[in-house]
Amino acid sequence: MKKIEPLLNGEMALDNAPHAELYDGLRCIPQHYLSYSHTQASVEQLVLKLHYSDKYPIFVSQDESGLYIQIGVIGYDNYQPLSEQPNAKIVYGRKWRVEPQLPSSEIIQTVFLAIKKAREHEIRELFRFIDENRSTTPFNNHHDIPLLVRSKSFLQPTPTSNQNESASPIELDFLLHKINYDQAQFSIHTIEQRSTGIWFIELNMTPADSTQLQELTETRFISFTLNKLDTNEFLYALMQALVQLSDRHVDEHFTYDHVARFSWKNRIEGIAHLSSVTRQLHHNENLEEFSKHWKQNNYETDQTRVPKLSESKLTERLKHILEIHSPLEGLLPII
Repeated sequence: MKKIEPLLNGEMALDNAPHAELYDGLRCIPQHYLSYSHTQASVEQLVLKLHYSDKYPIFVSQDESGLYIQIGVIGYDNYQPLSEQPNAKIVYGRKWRVEPQLPSSEIIQTVFLAIKKAREHEIRELFRFIDENRSTTPFNNHHDIPLLVRSKSFLQPTPTSNQNESASPIELDFLLHKINYDQAQFSIHTIEQRSTGIWFIELNMTPADSTQLQELTETRFISFTLNKLDTNEFLYALMQALVQLSDRHVDEHFTYDHVARFSWKNRIEGIAHLSSVTRQLHHNENLEEFSKHWKQNNYETDQTRVPKLSESKLTERLKHILEIHSPLEGLLPII
């Protein structure tokens, strides 16, 4: 009989944990029957098996608040001409906290999400819009939100715009001439209204020699839909489509142990079958004592995640929200 697959560092099987036997001969203890005590060393060992791009190195660090993952971004300053940058530079994204008791799979998914968000931060800066002969980045993440809200007239439609009037293909084409995205240019390929009233938009994408994003050199077209043919909605939908294009690139190229787990080529029926044969092992009547211990362990883990509140106006608001939904199951915040 094949031995049970060894656990990773930072993983411990609960006493008498059941194991699953899969059709390919693999015997393992599923992750939900494990407890976890991750350290910087065990997280680093997980990260050593992860890869997306050498331009997005994955750092594991620790400070007084605990473990965290941070994504580096190696490239050029998005706000300076390339001709003025003889060397690339490295910048760092936000810190993604890792609790020691976090399952190994959730740590992998944290890195996956962190890369997506670090990349999205970059691509939002690469979308450039010409306003009064000046190059701007209206979708970047550095806008002063309190200032924008206080100056909300900038967010409102212009008094002369007619919200019920559709933009023409000529107007949209003129709009596209004000845009470049990582030096790539867009032009209209198809504008078509469906019987449901939804507009289908398909754009040509033409990368430049200096275009850095790999997905732009692999894709000729980008498409999206609009509820109405409006220039503002058009720009938002285009940016959202570019974010989705970036996310799909990560889906296909992010690997753990050389396997692209999040690729859309993975068979959903196979994933569903693996779940069906591993998730409910504790229901076996011979595992009644284990099941009690397992549920208690889950409860203790959940307790570590309960927020502790201090007396404040925010706490009063939260108490009011919880009272509206009372009675509530689960663990309430500690006040």
